[in-house]
Amino acid sequence: MTRIFAIICDCDNTLIPDTTSQLLEKNGIEPQPFWNEIDEMVTKGWDPPLAWMTEIVKLMNEGKISQSSNEKLAEFGATLETFPGAATFISEINESIGDELDVKVEGYVVSSGIESLMKGTKLSNSFTDIFGGNFSEKNGVIDGVRSSVTFTEKTKFVYAINKGITSNIREIPYNVNKFVNENERRVAFEDMMYLGDGPSDIPCFSMIKKLGGASIAVISKDSWSKKWEKELRSRAMETYEPDFTANSELRKIIESTISFLINKK
Repeated sequence: MTRIFAIICDCDNTLIPDTTSQLLEKNGIEPQPFWNEIDEMVTKGWDPPLAWMTEIVKLMNEGKISQSSNEKLAEFGATLETFPGAATFISEINESIGDELDVKVEGYVVSSGIESLMKGTKLSNSFTDIFGGNFSEKNGVIDGVRSSVTFTEKTKFVYAINKGITSNIREIPYNVNKFVNENERRVAFEDMMYLGDGPSDIPCFSMIKKLGGASIAVISKDSWSKKWEKELRSRAMETYEPDFTANSELRKIIESTISFLINKK
């Protein structure tokens, strides 16, 4: 039976420049004042993803963001460019070391970003699944926040990948708590790698590394995420430019780490 190896990635500033900021810019809204307002909401007790998603819905309802349906968000996502090689590196790794090691590499996005928008990007061509926050709709128009992905919420999706229950984790979220024997789990934690750039990735970084997998930090160009580089260094994590093309430093470390973990068992 072919072994499964999962590369789990954050999206914004890891695989692609921040998609929400690009959505704001597309509609003539300056991102920084928006994020400053979100910071204020957080100091008043708002959960960060819930805060900014609520404000995005408000802007949609006011007619300031024209992509006011999940379909339109996906169409906008199709216009965005990923970081170099991000949309194809999973497929390329399968064609190279995947065949060599008799392992199937699967890519997953686990992000606090907008799921419908992310699914519209080129990432959908090679990633097995994309998990993010969701908006509800009424009569084809977004009218509220249906779900958000918080820092620790990300670990729920990691466990779903581990247990092989990603197909129904959205509709039956409690399934993640089902007991599954270690030897019956689809993807061992030792066969996982997590890539991220900032504070929302810290729980997954820690969990996967502690359970025998690997965690790799990507250097973010975003000033908000850059404040967390010291935190990453304190965790003895090397950081890499978001270049996923063949022979880049990031690609080399991804491939060598997969080989190391697969051969370690």
